[in-house]
Amino acid sequence: MKKITTLIAALILFAACNNYDDFEFTGKVVDYEECTGSSFGYAVTLTSPDTIGGDYRTHSGDTYHNVVVIYGADRLLKDGANISGRIYLDPNYSHAECTWRYTDRDVPEAVFTKLKVE
Repeated sequence: MKKITTLIAALILFAACNNYDDFEFTGKVVDYEECTGSSFGYAVTLTSPDTIGGDYRTHSGDTYHNVVVIYGADRLLKDGANISGRIYLDPNYSHAECTWRYTDRDVPEAVFTKLKVE
């Protein structure tokens, strides 16, 4: 009986682990979106990869192409910052984690796994 309980517990822990395929990116921060009181999503126009983002209109009215909104930065990012690192796509991040949700845009959402500010 103890072996079965241990096996079930191990399976539950294994199922709870985050499993994602992250990939390298480079880009420039062009805007931000509030997620909760102390966290933000950053609109990043990607230079690499160059085909996964969408069109995004900033607070100031400028439109950028190939933009992804990325969450989970370990620091505040400034508008215009050149960044790189690794991210994974999570189409439901803002619905699951954010107090504020932006429904007037059609760009992918992602999460940082590694961030470098250049």
